[in-house]
Amino acid sequence: MLRREPMLSSRIFIWQHFTRLTPREVGETIPLFHPVWAGADPADIPFADRHAAHGNFRDWARLTAHVRLALAHTGRPRVDREVLRWAFSRLGGSG
Repeated sequence: MLRREPMLSSRIFIWQHFTRLTPREVGETIPLFHPVWAGADPADIPFADRHAAHGNFRDWARLTAHVRLALAHTGRPRVDREVLRWAFSRLGGSG
């Protein structure tokens, strides 16, 4: 979209192409991304990826924000499937 606007595209020095994280990359990267995921059940990370993030780092950031809100609101110490399903509903995704 930016490329179609000369005033905006001329300000881009290098165009970067991003690909989705593979399931292996998700498993390695997401626990390092935020403490919420470092303390999560390892099975919940691929569950969240399949249902909401789909290897998209921006979607992981959005999901993390909703998970943090849910944890603060409920007082739960860590992510669980119920928290994830609530966060999925806030994203408009399934779960």
